[in-house]
Amino acid sequence: MSSIEEPGSDGVSRRTVAKAMAWAVPAIAVAATVPQAAASAPPPPVIDFGGACGNTGALQKGCGSDKSLQVPLTLTNPTAQPIVFQITSMTTANGTDPADVTNAVTLYSTTAFDPDNICASVTSSTCSGGVASIVVPANTVVPLKFWIVSGSLQNSSSFLSTINWRLLANNPVNCTVLSTGTAQTANAISPENCTDK
Repeated sequence: MSSIEEPGSDGVSRRTVAKAMAWAVPAIAVAATVPQAAASAPPPPVIDFGGACGNTGALQKGCGSDKSLQVPLTLTNPTAQPIVFQITSMTTANGTDPADVTNAVTLYSTTAFDPDNICASVTSSTCSGGVASIVVPANTVVPLKFWIVSGSLQNSSSFLSTINWRLLANNPVNCTVLSTGTAQTANAISPENCTDK
């Protein structure tokens, strides 16, 4: 695993963490700009996309339907303000037939990335503009766990997917964009029906 940290031009710290061979761009962002002189500023929120996996439709098939892609996601927010993680779009293609594409996406809450594939519905935030979103409460230091799930395709031998996301201030009147990013699969292949992720 490698980490890269660099301050953005707006004072926002960004980190890219490469984790698992099947997933290309995990990332983090800060909910609020922190003055340089602040000695004890909390660390920034962290967004971590784990290794994507395919659902073959057999036993323990996870949160998605047959022949869908699942991406494990963890979120933390040690800052003093709640934030919104929002998926603005997700496009998933069958790696063996690029014409076989779905733009469907569902976000599920889970307690563990394990063979039980616990899947609970999430309450969407009031911030508009995305296809799936969740509020990450302030002072969340224990990672919240989610499955991001694509729609079904015709084949489960490989998946290629792009997720566009953003972090927003949790303000129903003005959901200010704090950070944006993109994560992509690199030919994720179905490993044991998304177990032990």
